[in-house]
Amino acid sequence: MSQYSIDRVKRYIFGDILVSPSINKALKKWRNLFGVSQVDLAEWMGISPSVISEYESERRRTPGTRFLKKFVDSLVELDLRRGGRALSLVLNMALGEDIPEPVLVIKDFMEPFRASEFIDVVDGEVLANGDLVDKSLLYGFTLIDSLKAILLMSGDSFFRLFGRTTERAVIFTNVSTGRSPMVAVRVYPLKPRMVVIHRPRVVDRLSIKLAERERVIYVLSNVESDDELVDRLIRFSEGLLGR
Repeated sequence: MSQYSIDRVKRYIFGDILVSPSINKALKKWRNLFGVSQVDLAEWMGISPSVISEYESERRRTPGTRFLKKFVDSLVELDLRRGGRALSLVLNMALGEDIPEPVLVIKDFMEPFRASEFIDVVDGEVLANGDLVDKSLLYGFTLIDSLKAILLMSGDSFFRLFGRTTERAVIFTNVSTGRSPMVAVRVYPLKPRMVVIHRPRVVDRLSIKLAERERVIYVLSNVESDDELVDRLIRFSEGLLGR
């Protein structure tokens, strides 16, 4: 990634934090989106982990710009050492690219929600990796028309399904067996935390095995229709259902 792109990502994150209704909560959101622990971030910044904890829990007042700049720089530098995956996702958001046509709904949240909570929203049945449900938090979801995705999406555009973070649920409609979505997840370097397939004709056993191998929570949605599923997801994102 070029220095220009890195600087653009930094400006995007810094601006998002500054305009957030709660700068303290925004700090926690971005740290989690980058998958960095309080301990690791504090060590990189040269401060005590308790300082970050107190800011995130709002026990300290809003930090100044010097702290925020060091916070953003540290997140970016740590991610670069890990391969820059989070940076690439944020760059996608900073560039403001159009949402691919197969994406029906995409939503990111500042506060995470429980995986179990989302399974209830989609009237879900866990098919694989149920042990991850209770300890997993999600920061967003993406609803995709599976048939359109096969016809229209390239590998590069598949990258844009993740919004700001891979810690999300990706829901596939118009699914026949579930094999194609899980094969795509298997070969793609970034993995969502949860994959939901909506009312396939039959669930392919290979898709379950692939989900188990990738440690992705795999869920069958029993919502009656696509329209009802979209309605449930929109109401959930508006805080009217399950939040």
